[in-house]
Amino acid sequence: MMRINKLNQLIENGEVVKGDWFLDDDHRVTYRERGERESEARIRGTLIAAEPGKLVLAVEQKKSGHSVTTSLFKLTGTWQADPQNRITFTAGRELGANNVLAFDGSWKLNDSQEIVYAYEQRRLKTKIRSTQELVFKGCWDLSGGRQLTYYVGGDTHNALRFRGTFQTQSLLAKAGQIRYQLGAEARRTARTRTLTLFGTWKFSRGLELFFEIETAQGRKYAIAFGGTLHFKNDVTLQVRLATPAGEPLGVEILFTKDFFKNNAQLFVRLQKTLEETSAEAGVTLSW
Repeated sequence: MMRINKLNQLIENGEVVKGDWFLDDDHRVTYRERGERESEARIRGTLIAAEPGKLVLAVEQKKSGHSVTTSLFKLTGTWQADPQNRITFTAGRELGANNVLAFDGSWKLNDSQEIVYAYEQRRLKTKIRSTQELVFKGCWDLSGGRQLTYYVGGDTHNALRFRGTFQTQSLLAKAGQIRYQLGAEARRTARTRTLTLFGTWKFSRGLELFFEIETAQGRKYAIAFGGTLHFKNDVTLQVRLATPAGEPLGVEILFTKDFFKNNAQLFVRLQKTLEETSAEAGVTLSW
């Protein structure tokens, strides 16, 4: 029987098989003994799940006779995004060495605004190709360097930090969207794609600004923002967004008076607070 130890080494019949992990063209995770050819892989595992710090595989093992059993193997490591905004999994090995599995296929967002990685795979017996999906459950946030970040399973040690920028310099709060343009360079050519998050802009009782996201299952979480605000006129509140640490994001969000129609008291409170702050310090309100 085969199993995997804490160093992601293959143990077969009680002995360590020295080798490395690869992701083949069919998106099967393979383990090859050093010196072996690809066709001689010891393990070919099917992708089952992405967990914080783990990649779950289904591996078929032959027993005596013609019986076959399927076992779940869990590789331990770290989920990250590389400079090309590809999803990667770094499997930890002995003496600080690592095997990096790069997921080259496309990914999208489902109705719960979770990352779904899509790939094609051939069935070993029939050779028929079909589209498979690997779902990354987690939540979105902002991180340093103005990066939009997806925490796999909410784990900050497994963070997909995507390089890009807000698509437009001005957002309308009523639209309830964050449009983020991802950029990547491959073979000296630039590619871009737009990632759209849907939610609701809200102010807390302490006048902190949040973008609240609701998943298809009804679960809610929020991305926090900092920034400065002032009234452009009597009906429009302009907020220049920043990260919670105060780093400007180079984008503004506009709240019209119509946005506050169900909470007129908040609109009046914002006006009053801004007037008091401006009178005392001569600057716009920052939080």
